[in-house]
Order: sequence, then C-alpha cells, then structure tokens
Amino acid sequence: MVSLVEPLRSSLVDMAMQGRVSEAKIDSFNIPYYFPTLRQLMEIIERNPSFTVEKIETINATGNYTFPSIHARIAFFRAAHEGMLAHHFGGEIIDDLFDQYEKKLGASPILKNVENDKTLVILAILKKNIRP
Repeated sequence: MVSLVEPLRSSLVDMAMQGRVSEAKIDSFNIPYYFPTLRQLMEIIERNPSFTVEKIETINATGNYTFPSIHARIAFFRAAHEGMLAHHFGGEIIDDLFDQYEKKLGASPILKNVENDKTLVILAILKKNIRP
C-alpha cells in the first residue's frame, strides 16, 4: 500500500531543513487515520441516533479511476487536511507544502499510472435526524 502520509512528512522535513518549519512542530503533529471496512462504518453510524444512512457505497478505483490524476488526488487530500495543517504549521507554508507533496507523490511509480490505483472510497450520504 502506498502511504499518502509519508510524502507529506517528507515534505515537512524538507521545509524544516530550509528553516521554514520547526522540527518541534513536526514532532508534535499527528494525522490519526482509521480505515474502517464498510461494515465497521455502518456499525459506527448506526450507533449514533443523530443520523440515518440515505445511501452508502464503495467506489473502487479499478475501471473508473477514483483519482484520474496525481493533481486530483492532491486536491482531495488538501481539501481534507489543509485546515488542520494550516492551524498547526501556519497558512503561509500551505501552497509550497502541497507543491512539494505533489512532486513527491508524482515520483511514485505506483501512482504515476492511474491503472495502478487500488483506492477504495466509501461514500456515505447521511440524513440528520431531527429530535422532537
């Protein structure tokens, strides 16, 4: 499995070597990931009475590529993580960080060719339950 976090860490370390980010900030940063199965996600949602599942499906990259390019993958990752990164490291480094990150991901022989993409995305559409 190709890690999307390792190239980000490497980009941050490069920025620390340039004096743009402190090593202490890198050491204190953590992106906690949990990759549930579809069944586990359903169980988590069902335990929460605030939501009901309107639709849930697994999108498999094979055949209809989840991320048609490295740039699309970066845009997805950036949308999910930019706020957290900017809060921790400062907004002024974000564009450069993602430029470096894109170069590092683009160098991955696995990610260069979209046909190698084995990404699974679970798409869940939830409805907020209104309490009486």
